[in-house]
Amino acid sequence: MSKHLADYDSGPLYFKDAKDCYLYDIFGARYLDFIAGWCVGNLGWKRKEIIEAVKKEAEGGFYVPPFVRWRKWEELASLLCKIAPGKLSRAFRCTGGSEAVEFAIKCARATIGKKIIVSIDGVYHGHTYGAASVGNACNEKINPCAPGFVKLPMPTQKNFQQVIKQFEELVQKNDVAAFLSEPVFSNAGVFIPPPEFYPKIQEICRQYGVLLAMDEVAVGFGRCGKLFTSELWDLQPDIMCLGKGLTGGYGGAGATLVTEEVFKKSRGIPDYSTFGWVPNATAAMLENVKILLKKKPWESAKILGEQMLKSLKELEKNPKVKEVRGIGLMFGIELREPIARKIITQCALRGVLMAECDDHTLFISPPLVIGQKLADEGVRIIKKVIS
Repeated sequence: MSKHLADYDSGPLYFKDAKDCYLYDIFGARYLDFIAGWCVGNLGWKRKEIIEAVKKEAEGGFYVPPFVRWRKWEELASLLCKIAPGKLSRAFRCTGGSEAVEFAIKCARATIGKKIIVSIDGVYHGHTYGAASVGNACNEKINPCAPGFVKLPMPTQKNFQQVIKQFEELVQKNDVAAFLSEPVFSNAGVFIPPPEFYPKIQEICRQYGVLLAMDEVAVGFGRCGKLFTSELWDLQPDIMCLGKGLTGGYGGAGATLVTEEVFKKSRGIPDYSTFGWVPNATAAMLENVKILLKKKPWESAKILGEQMLKSLKELEKNPKVKEVRGIGLMFGIELREPIARKIITQCALRGVLMAECDDHTLFISPPLVIGQKLADEGVRIIKKVIS
C-alpha cells in the first residue's frame, strides 16, 4: 500500500476489474459481490448502456458552470421529481449523499425558521460536518458536533411508542424544523422500524408544521423492495436525499428533492455546488435511472430477499449469532462477539465480499440483479464460515 494514500481502514485486496455481480483482483481471483459498493451498484457492474452514455458525454469534453442552465440537468431533475413520492418538485444538484443531507438541513431551517433537526441515534447520514452531527459520524476526535441536533432512541417494537411521545414533546417546545432519518436504518445494522412508527411521525410533523426529511441515499432506488423505501409506509416527505444508487457508481453525484413550498421558502440558502451533476455523472444518472424504471429490479429483489432472509435466519441457531435482520436485498447479521472482521476475511478467502456496520454486525447488500443461483452460493459460503 502506498504510504501517501490517506486511508485508515482499507483491507489488503487490490481490485482491477468488475462485471455484473463479480469483482476481480489484480491476481485474477474472482469475488462474488455482496456489497455492491454499499448499495451503489444496484444494477451490477459494467452496464454497457451506462458506459456508452458516459463515453458519449465525455466526448463532448466540457464542464457546465453551476450558475448557467443545461437541458440535461432539467431533464434529470424532472425525471427524479416525477418518480419521487409525494409532492417533491425541485431537485438541488449535489456531489453525493453527504452534501444531499447538508442541503436538507439548510432547506429545513430556512423554510421553518427554527433550528432543531431531530434524528435517530446511531444512524449514519454522511461524513461532512452537518451530516456527521445529525448522524453518528461526529466522534470524540472531531468534537464538538455542530449545534442544533437532537437524537431520539432507535425505535424498536418495545419502545417505539415512547420514542414517538418523546418526539411530540420536543415538537411542542416549538423549536423543531424537521425530523430527518433513513426509512430503514442501514449502517446502524439494518434495523427496520415497527410499521406504526413512521406513519405516526409523519402525522405529528403535519400537525405541528414540522418538515419530514427522508434520507434515501443508501436505501433508495430499489434496495428495500420499493423504488423508494419511504413508499413502504406511504410517506410523503417534504425533503428527500439521494445518492449511491442514483448513479450506480458511474459518477459522483447526489440530489436533494424538496416540495415547491420548501423551495420557495428556502430561497437564498447557499446552493452552489461546483461539481454537482457534472456532464459525465449526469449522463450516468439519466441512463441508470431509466434502466431501473424499465427493469424494475426491486420487484424480483423483494422476492429473492425474502428467500435469502429465511435462509440466513437459520444462523440464529448458531451461538455466535444474536439476530439476523433484512428487508429487500439488504441484511444485517448481528454477532454476539466482535468477530465481524474475521468472518469477512474468511468469506473473502472463499470468494464472497461483505462489509461490516461495526465489530459485531455484518452488512450484506448485493446488486439487485444478482439472481437466485448466485444468491444461494453466497449465502451458503457465509453460513459455512460462521458455522
